[in-house]
Amino acid sequence: MEYSQSALVEGIKNKDTLAYEYMISKYTKTIYCLAYNILYKSLKKEDIEECVSDVFLEAWLKINEFDQEKGNFRTWLLILTKYKALTYKRKRKVKNVISIEKLQLEDNYNLEKQFFLRQDQERVIKIINSFNEIDKEIFFRRYFFGEKISDLANAFNLSRPAVDNRLLRGRKIIKEALNYE
Repeated sequence: MEYSQSALVEGIKNKDTLAYEYMISKYTKTIYCLAYNILYKSLKKEDIEECVSDVFLEAWLKINEFDQEKGNFRTWLLILTKYKALTYKRKRKVKNVISIEKLQLEDNYNLEKQFFLRQDQERVIKIINSFNEIDKEIFFRRYFFGEKISDLANAFNLSRPAVDNRLLRGRKIIKEALNYE
């Protein structure tokens, strides 16, 4: 059975299981694609499928929040998908947190080694602070905050090779200053 958008929404509002099944058959691929694009790096296929199922359940339960005058049904489903997928992603990040009480730190360095390492760190930071403002910010954001090179290139309106060259020059300056080979 084919449903128009308004008939589909009315069917779901009236808890018509045929309308619900039609919604699933019509929108599964679209919703799965969006959820996959948001979650594929952090979750397994089964988790993504569970997210899609949760989107359809949420659509079933929150259908009265949908206003046909404000937008179309497909867009509303995609918005539900986006927020559900982001919730799944946040939950996944929380699961990777390790309790500091469970973590046992092993100190393999004696006091003298720690002193020299600390001294090198201070020299490296002093060297980085001598860079021009853009190079300094790129270097800190890349190596201290782990930001992606492509994101740095976008943030500074530079090409990726330009950012790579700035990072390479910075590493060379640090190596020369520390007399490393």
